[in-house]
Amino acid sequence: MIFLHSQSFPHYGLERFFEFAQKAGFDGVEITVNENYDTQNAEYLKKLEKRYNIPIKAFSLPHKKEENFVDAFQDVVKEFPKAHLNLASPQSFSFKYKRWMDGIVPKLCKKYDLKLNRRNAPFQLMFGMIPERTDNSLFSLREKGYVCLDLSALWASKEEIMRSIGFLGDKLRFVYLSNVNRNTPYSPLPTGVLPLESFLTKLAKNRYQGHFTLKVSPQELHEGDDTKLLETLIESRKFYEEYFVNIQE
Repeated sequence: MIFLHSQSFPHYGLERFFEFAQKAGFDGVEITVNENYDTQNAEYLKKLEKRYNIPIKAFSLPHKKEENFVDAFQDVVKEFPKAHLNLASPQSFSFKYKRWMDGIVPKLCKKYDLKLNRRNAPFQLMFGMIPERTDNSLFSLREKGYVCLDLSALWASKEEIMRSIGFLGDKLRFVYLSNVNRNTPYSPLPTGVLPLESFLTKLAKNRYQGHFTLKVSPQELHEGDDTKLLETLIESRKFYEEYFVNIQE
């Protein structure tokens, strides 16, 4: 199944986001719990699910200052059993987040029937010499458990996406789909330099049973132009169906 990421719609309300997901034909949505209080309100999120008949299938945290939202995140996700938690590894000096990831999240998943996937982030250095995040390599993520593979983040880290399929094997449980167009990551699927056709086809032939989330930058989605935005979403969903769903069938 393919879901739509709320992080791609920072300047729209959640209701508009659900409406776009419904009109574009997505199977569900992924919610980033952030400073928007609506994302921290489980009761409201369930109302949107019911109103638009679009299930919330995954949750994540913002790329920066994740530890500011871990308490709200816990309160929300426990109300959505079987949801996936796509969480990046800790930043080097984010000790609270590291303790939370290692100690609290596994217990949270066990108690409320949630599924943790550790997500790769773009490789960056702090002060020119210290990796921004610890345990962020595909090897480290695989060793710790199931993986959510962010394709644009992998490209930014100068790694090849095709090799990741065999390397991660059955530890690959979630994929953030996007393309890279003119050196711009998180672009829509149909146009760009990533070998997405081959990637999706190989996953289909390998009988991949995990899920996908479309994550595209707001600029590449043409935010503000609702007609163009919806066209872009539909084109990306159809691309996924052509090279994954139809091949798998």
